Amino acid sequence: MEKGIKISNLDPATLKTNGALAGALKKFDRFYIGAEFCENLLPRPEDLRRTAAFFLEKDRKVCVLTPPISERGVCNLKSAFRLLARLGPSALELTINDFGTLELARECGLPAKISAGRLLCGNVFLARKRTFQLINSQALRFFTAQGIDRFELSASGELPRTNFSCARSLGFAPGDLNLTLYYPYLNLTTTRTCLLGVPDIPPDESVTGIHCRRECEIASFDVKHPLVREPLLVHGNTVFMRFPRKFYSSENNLEAMRVNRLVYCPFP
Repeated sequence: MEKGIKISNLDPATLKTNGALAGALKKFDRFYIGAEFCENLLPRPEDLRRTAAFFLEKDRKVCVLTPPISERGVCNLKSAFRLLARLGPSALELTINDFGTLELARECGLPAKISAGRLLCGNVFLARKRTFQLINSQALRFFTAQGIDRFELSASGELPRTNFSCARSLGFAPGDLNLTLYYPYLNLTTTRTCLLGVPDIPPDESVTGIHCRRECEIASFDVKHPLVREPLLVHGNTVFMRFPRKFYSSENNLEAMRVNRLVYCPFP
């Protein structure tokens, strides 16, 4: 079971100052950097390249997280991908949450293995608290034809049942799937804008001229609603739930549902 940690846009210097760098290097095989849900939170291209190079030089694997993008995010990612491509063939992965990012990575010649992120998971799977089912074998074949055989999802408090035992009748092979499980935060919904940094933007208007001061990096916020019993967390443009208890009894249970990578998220 591969163990990863999502550090987003924290750099090695910040981790070292906080006293977390040595422990993270010892415990985790892979480091997830970048921004998963909001293009406004993408690090500067040179900072992203520098962080990736640092962990690769430490013989760790790196996954670059990318969010849904607009014309604003395309320029940032294009510069980042060109810099990352200069690192050459390496243990570098790219998580996409936008099909445009896939085309952009190819255009820039980025030599990275591609994974489908949490926001694309619903194209192939139906996730519920107690079940996780493949519902679209044609979509799965589309992803595998693009060289994508790893899909990312969130833990939801307990290990769900799958329909993978019926793989043949559903038109796929279990070996076509590799699943990454993020914990302890489950992403519930993601919006185009956020509560703090970005004003409400009509769908027909561009976000290019919007200035985001990234206030959400200060903290996550607890949210309560009279119709929702569970405590919710808001970070940027995404609402999360937290499931702190251990959700599996053994790694064999995880492997049975094709999960072979766990990613710890210190914050949403």
